[in-house]
Amino acid sequence: MSEQDGQRTIQDAIRKIMRDNKLSHDEKKEKIQEIYRKSNPMLKLCASNETGDSVPTYQNEEKKILGCKHYKRKCKLLCPDCNKLFTCRHCHAATEKHPFRRKQVSTMLCMCCSELQPVAQYCRKCKENMARYYCGTCKFFDDEPERDIYHCEKCGICRRGKPDDYFHCDNCGSCVSIDIQAEHKCFRNSISADCPVCGDYMFTSTKLVRFMQCGHCIHSSCYKEYARHHYTCPICRKSLANMSSLFSHIERMLQTQEMPPEFKDVTAEIYCNDCEKKSTAPYHFVYHKCNPCGSFNTQLLRKVGPQEKKTNS
Repeated sequence: MSEQDGQRTIQDAIRKIMRDNKLSHDEKKEKIQEIYRKSNPMLKLCASNETGDSVPTYQNEEKKILGCKHYKRKCKLLCPDCNKLFTCRHCHAATEKHPFRRKQVSTMLCMCCSELQPVAQYCRKCKENMARYYCGTCKFFDDEPERDIYHCEKCGICRRGKPDDYFHCDNCGSCVSIDIQAEHKCFRNSISADCPVCGDYMFTSTKLVRFMQCGHCIHSSCYKEYARHHYTCPICRKSLANMSSLFSHIERMLQTQEMPPEFKDVTAEIYCNDCEKKSTAPYHFVYHKCNPCGSFNTQLLRKVGPQEKKTNS
């Protein structure tokens, strides 16, 4: 029997198993694995696979939409290190401890016809398009029709969005929206760090990343939750945005409050997190206004009593 006839026999057997509604998912998996154990050396790469196997996976099984909970796609990728098939790198990370070196992936399995073959956008056997978007560099597939993706050569990975809407910042080493290009402030390789809230690595994260006013990065979803309870950067403590409205409210509130008599002549030496300058202000239990910039995002360094002020003068 020729290799082509052998593969056709294997694929027919797999299709027969998949159409058998009397078999459970695990039973189908066992039977398919048994077929691979008896097949040629190339297919034996997947024979002992217990988690990432040749059984098709679905993003929506009821609607027969192939993929996983992370991506829509019609293929699985063979990990070059563990020789197991997984629908995506996140599925691989859920069960394996080693990284999924997706750029080194060379083999895929078409989930439409079960053909094991070199990675490509179209199946060499059934000619099915594996995904609307395909990147040969990242070995990345995405069949989501409403999701725009492009490959950035400088980042070295695929990014969400339209390429015309972003520019690559060589300083922070990432793509940034052109909407904030004029006021973009960053630090060297600032995005190549863990999110200060959730701890996930941001450079390769699938979550949207935003630059705070200070230049530090954070996941957009983490920022939204964090900003509900805080107004300073979790890294450098600078204000997250223009806080003039909040600071005006604090100043009006202080004008209606009087400190106890024993604190009337007490002043405070403070450090401003925003302008990074030291100054003095009337002592308050909570709020101290920076003289140079008017910010209330300050730290109390020490209290200065009336006796100390007389001595210094």
